[in-house]
Amino acid sequence: MVGAGAGIAGDGLFLTALAWSVLQVTGSPPQLSLVLGTLTVVPLVAAPLAGQLVDRRRAPDWLAGSELTAAVVLLAAAAWLSRYQPGLPFFLAVALAVPLFASLSGTGLAVMLARLSAPGTVAGTMARYQVASRAGRVAGPLLGGALVAVGDLRLCCLVDALSYVVSGGAWLLARRSLLAAAGPRQQSVRRGFTAGARYVAADRALRELVAGALLANASISAVNVTLPLLAAGPLHAGSGTYGLLQSAFQVGMLLAATVLSLRPLPDRLLGDRRALGTALAGLGASFGLLAASRVVPMAVAATLLAGIALSVTSLISDTRLVTEVPAALQGRVLGLVAGLAGALRPAGTLAGGVVAGLLGAAVATGAGALGLAGLGCWYVLRAPGRVAPEAAGP
Repeated sequence: MVGAGAGIAGDGLFLTALAWSVLQVTGSPPQLSLVLGTLTVVPLVAAPLAGQLVDRRRAPDWLAGSELTAAVVLLAAAAWLSRYQPGLPFFLAVALAVPLFASLSGTGLAVMLARLSAPGTVAGTMARYQVASRAGRVAGPLLGGALVAVGDLRLCCLVDALSYVVSGGAWLLARRSLLAAAGPRQQSVRRGFTAGARYVAADRALRELVAGALLANASISAVNVTLPLLAAGPLHAGSGTYGLLQSAFQVGMLLAATVLSLRPLPDRLLGDRRALGTALAGLGASFGLLAASRVVPMAVAATLLAGIALSVTSLISDTRLVTEVPAALQGRVLGLVAGLAGALRPAGTLAGGVVAGLLGAAVATGAGALGLAGLGCWYVLRAPGRVAPEAAGP
C-alpha cells in the first residue's frame, strides 16, 4: 500500500510539474495539449498489453522492473536538464517514456492485492488501496506545484524517481509472497492473447458490469468538464470555487474509502447488482443536485456526496472484477477494461463540452446525472443472469 501511494503521488507530481514547465518554456497552449494528450494516450494503449504481462507467473518481476525503469528514465531526464534547456521534443519524450513503464502497476496492483488477500477480505483490501490511491492523488499535485515553484523540473524528476524507487522496492519485497500465491506456471499467454476479451464476451453478468463501467466513465467525464463552467456561470464564483469543488470530490472519495477500509462491505452486497445500481443512482442524484445548485455551499455538498457515491461504486466494481474473474485472466480483463474506459473519457468530455456550449453548464451536468441515474435504475431493475464462461478459457 505504501508503494502504491508513493507511485500514485509521483504520477500526480509529474503531471503537475510537466504541465507547468511546458507552459513556462513554450507559452503555447497547443503544445501543452499535445504533451498532456501524450500522457493520456500512452497508458490507454499500454493497458491491454500490460494485462498480458500481469497474467504471467513472473509478473512481480515485470512490475518491479517497470517501476525501476521509470525511475531510471526520470534520472536520465534530470541529468539532461542539468546541461540543456528543454523544448517540445524533450517534453514529448518524457511524456511518452515515463507512463509507458509506469502504466504496468496501474493494471497489476488490483490483481496482486487480490492474490495476497485471504478469502473474504478482498473488499477491505480494495478499500485500503483506494485510501492510498486517493491520498496520493491529493498529495501528488500539491507536492508537484510546490517543488516546481521552489526549484525546477529537474528537482521534480528527482523526487518522482524516488517515488518509483519506493514503489519498485515494495514490489521486490512482496515478490516471494506473490510468486507463491501465483501457483504453478500458467498456460501460454501468447495463445491466450484475446482470452480476456473472449471471457468478457461469454459472461453476461461480467459483460453488463463492464458496459456499465464504460458508460458511467463517459458520464462522469461529461460532468467533470462542466465544473469550471458551473463555478463561473450559475454559481457566479471564480477559480477558487472550482478548486474547492475538485477538492470536495476527492475528499468525498477519500472519506468513503477510509470508512470502507475499516468496515468493509459484506459479500452479500458486493455480489448484489442492486447495491451497484443504488450507488450509481446515488452518484447521478448527487450530480443532479450539483446541476441545480445556485450557491457555493450546496454545490460543495453535492460534489462531496458525488465523491462518496463514486468511491462505493468503484469499490464494488473493482472487487467484483478481481473476485469473479479467474486468476489466470484477471490481468487481461482488467487491462481491457482500463483501455476501453480510458478511451471513452475523451468522448464524454467532448460531449459534455458541446452540450454545455449549446444549452449551458447546468443542462450538461443534468444530462450526465440522468445518464448515471438511469444506468443505476437499470442495474436495480434488470434480472440478473450469467452464462458459463468456460468457453473463453485461457
